[in-house]
Amino acid sequence: MRVTQQDIAKIASVSQATVSRVLSGDDKVEPAIRNRVMEVMRTHNYQPDVRARSLRNRRTGLVGLVLNRPSGSLSDDPFFAGLIGEIIDFLSGKPYHLCLDMVSSEAGQSAIYDEMLRTRRVDGLILVESEARDHRILRLQQDNFPFVLIGNPLTSDQIHSVDNDNVLAGELATSHLLDNGYRRVGILAGRTGVTVSDDRIAGYQRAVRGRQEDHLIFHSDFGAKAARETAMGVLSRPDAPDALVVLDDFMAMGVVSAARACGKRIPSQLGLVSFNDTNLCDLLDGGLTSVSLNMREIVSRSCDRLLRIIEDGASVTERRSIVPCQLRVRGSSRREVHA
Repeated sequence: MRVTQQDIAKIASVSQATVSRVLSGDDKVEPAIRNRVMEVMRTHNYQPDVRARSLRNRRTGLVGLVLNRPSGSLSDDPFFAGLIGEIIDFLSGKPYHLCLDMVSSEAGQSAIYDEMLRTRRVDGLILVESEARDHRILRLQQDNFPFVLIGNPLTSDQIHSVDNDNVLAGELATSHLLDNGYRRVGILAGRTGVTVSDDRIAGYQRAVRGRQEDHLIFHSDFGAKAARETAMGVLSRPDAPDALVVLDDFMAMGVVSAARACGKRIPSQLGLVSFNDTNLCDLLDGGLTSVSLNMREIVSRSCDRLLRIIEDGASVTERRSIVPCQLRVRGSSRREVHA
């Protein structure tokens, strides 16, 4: 016979309400009681009726994440693989699961958000890669739909967001290269209008002000292939930079490929610093210097905030949360300092 929630409550010597609170992830349940209930559920292979619970509380138990990338472009990108993995790990054991959607155009992105808001097939959304004029945020605010932004909201201090100080991160990466003797430091950023890219450019500009005459700012589409194409043009110039701050590790791999094609040795002829501190950093001889964003903490704070908004939005008063970043120095930026 199928084990019911009443059976679990009787075996664990608790009320049915306590079992419900354990299943809903209520932090107020005493750890010893929670562990006892969970052990009974495991022993008796209890599986809650998701459909019945959804009808009762009018929730789907799904958290949405929409990524805007060309088809096939995520297969080699460890940042998004890590992001998705961290979200799944956080939700494990909680009454929520990740609903992931991929789009490859702005029109497709608008359509998927319209569909999500119309059908309410997810209870809340994690947003990434915000833009200066982000229509997603406006639409979600208009619908009073639960969401948390991983990024800089720019336009409002009322948006729930978790982020690094990317201006400071850009300044940190650039100053490191200047301190290590590079004279013409540039930055290979993403598309104009993407806030994480724009913030890191602002940090770059702050670092080079008064230390080098030219501000060498270059833009590329996301991904290693696009970054390689852009870097080929940059590194072939007569006044090419002798060091680059690159938006992320994946794009930095494209710059490494371009440097090899142009006959430039790293780090003696081209210094590199990037962001995300992924496993790609170990693919370069001596390692790739990268800024660690502490993605696990970013995801943990974002998901925790989103679930609290879904459960009891009115009680969540904090808005913006900043997670410290850290420069991980490796061989790609270690050139002898010279006068």
